[in-house]
This record gives sequence, C-alpha cells and structure tokens, in this order.
Amino acid sequence: MSTIETMDNNISKKPQVFKILIHSVIWVFLLCMPILLSTNNANHEFHFIHIVERWWVSIFLYAIVFYINYLTMVDKLFFGKKKILFFGANILILFALACVSLSIRIVFFNWRAVPHHMEFIYWYCFSTMFSMVLPMVMAIAIRIYEHWQEIETKHQKSAAEQLQTELKHLEYQIQPHFFFNSLNNIYSLVDISPERAKETIHNLSKLMRYLLYETNSSLVPLDGEIAFMSKYIELMKLRSAATTVVEYDFPENTNGIEVAPLMFISLIENSFKHGILPQGKSELKFSMKIEGRKIIFQTSNPYFEEVGSNLTGGSSIGLENIRRRLNLIYPDKSEFYTKIENGKFIAYLSIEA
Repeated sequence: MSTIETMDNNISKKPQVFKILIHSVIWVFLLCMPILLSTNNANHEFHFIHIVERWWVSIFLYAIVFYINYLTMVDKLFFGKKKILFFGANILILFALACVSLSIRIVFFNWRAVPHHMEFIYWYCFSTMFSMVLPMVMAIAIRIYEHWQEIETKHQKSAAEQLQTELKHLEYQIQPHFFFNSLNNIYSLVDISPERAKETIHNLSKLMRYLLYETNSSLVPLDGEIAFMSKYIELMKLRSAATTVVEYDFPENTNGIEVAPLMFISLIENSFKHGILPQGKSELKFSMKIEGRKIIFQTSNPYFEEVGSNLTGGSSIGLENIRRRLNLIYPDKSEFYTKIENGKFIAYLSIEA
C-alpha cells in the first residue's frame, strides 16, 4: 500500500506526462503524414512546396484553433457557463484565421492569379472556417473528458484519504484496548507478586515501544509482528494460573513477507480475556503457517456459556476491528471466521500478502 503522498504524486504526474506524450505523437504524425503520402504517390505530384501549401498551413491553423480552446477558452468560457460568449469568440477567431490563411496563400503561394471575386473570398473563408470547426470540437471533447477525469481523481483521492483516516482510527482503537487489558493484568499481580509485576511492566514497555515506533507504516515485516505476539503471550503467561496451558507455534522464516500491523494481536487478546475457565484446566493454542504468500493464523481456547456472547457476538471491539480492517486493507485477499467446535472457540484468519 502506498502512502497518500505517493498516491498524490502518481495521480498528479502521470496524467501530465501522458498528455504531453499523446499531443507530441499526434502532431508529429500529422506533420509527417503529407510526406508519407507524397512518397507513396506514383506520379510524384506532391513536392515540398505543395506539402506546405496544401497541408502544413492548414495543420498549423488547426493547431492554433485547438490549443486556444484547449488551454484557455473551454475552461474559462465553456465550463464557466458563458457558452454564448464562447461560440461567439470562436466564430471571430475562425474568421480571422480564415483571412490569415487566404493572405498566406496569396502572398507566399502565388495565388495572385486567382480572380479575387467576393464570391470566391466568401466561399474560401466559409469553407476554411467550416474545416476548423473539427479541432474546436476536439478541444471541447478532450477537455470534457479530462475534466471528468479530474473529478474522478479528486473523488479517488478523497476516498483514499478517508480510507487512511479510518485505518488510523482503527489502529488507535487497538492500542488503548491492548494497553487497558495489559494494565489490568499487571494490577492483579501487584499484591500477589510485586517482583513479577515489575518484570511485567518492563516487558510491557518493550511492547509499547513496538506499538509506538514500529507500527506507523502501512505494512510491517511479519517477523516483527511474530516477535511482538510472542512477547505478549509470554507476558500474559506470567499472570496465568498454573492450570492454564498456553502453546504457540509461529514460523521462524517469513520469507520477507509484510503485513498490515497488529492484524493478529486482537485474537490473542480475545483468547486470554474470554477463553480461560474460572475453574479447571484451560488450553490456549495459537498457530501460524505460511503457504507461499498466504498467512494462516488460528487460535483455540475453551468456550463456556457465561462469556460466550463476548466471544462470538459483534460487541467485541477486537473482532469487529479485525473484520473492518480486513474489509479495508484486504477486501479480496483474506478470510476470517470464528466457530465453536467440541467445546472450543476457534478463530481462523488467512491473508494473501
């Protein structure tokens, strides 16, 4: 995932480069086309002077019409709800350019021999103006399309900013929730075992350092997440009863995979908070496997009715947070579900990194 700044640069720079490239290719092609046609002509009727007279003069006049409209008039007048002024100004420009075209041909291409009757002048100006309507219409069409693209780009940037804001909000929800649960665990140790409470506080500071400084990126190394989860599990084992058995199996080699930060910790918190029986033996199991670029994470803990609604219902902050973040970050590359099987609450989460 790219940052908002990177997205802004990509959105703003790529269309400009693309526009320059397209315009350059089009005009090079138009300027070369008469030469290509004259080369393929069997009678060789087109000499350089004919190319200039019959093609390039018109092409340059078309370019003037196109870019006057494309660069200024469409934005200021057509989009500015001054369409009458827009078309009136274009009529004057087309007429002026038609007169320029006629003058160029008379002065530079020996049209002095052509009888300069008013009917001929009217016909020539009208036909020339009519031929220059096409570049004007092209300029309008292209600017309308680009204007629509600009609106779509703004919508995309706005949606991306909202997405990043919501993701940050969800991440900020995780940290206080995590910190609150950890402090509750430490509080229970203060009177029972002050030394273990001190050790727990020290370990908690390491975890908080990771939360504060290592999770600011949109993606973090998976091995960092695994180290964080392992330390958290060891921290929670300190205050667990002797009847609580905690097992975890995480891969040592992650193949350089990166994931969104703090995607798995809520499931571990959930197990410790709701999955330890008040009496009797409790078994908590956490496992992670990597299959190619796919991460499979599972948790298992005892299920009992007194706290069943907290485990399976939508009121759990952690579970709802996971679902929402997966929908935002991995909408088509993740699977998450929970189930109750043989008296155990099982959570399954897979991510295609």
